[in-house]
Amino acid sequence: MSEAEGTPRVLRISFEFHVPRTLKGVNIRGTDVRKALNTMADRIIGLAESLFPWAHKVTVRKEFLYNWTDDTETFDLPSNGKNTPK
Repeated sequence: MSEAEGTPRVLRISFEFHVPRTLKGVNIRGTDVRKALNTMADRIIGLAESLFPWAHKVTVRKEFLYNWTDDTETFDLPSNGKNTPK
């Protein structure tokens, strides 16, 4: 990218709403999930027009996940001349 094109900038915000595993016998219908996702997206987009007027587009990612596996680990990498303060 040339300097004249400018630096790409993105404002990202994420939310995760967790349903307890112990909540048994509750059927969360797909239509209810879609309605929640669409309503939240519409409200955020409405707020963005006044709160972040510099944006010219918004990307909306809608997911409903069954996280049977959700492991996150952080690993320290070996120190080197570029990742260690001098």
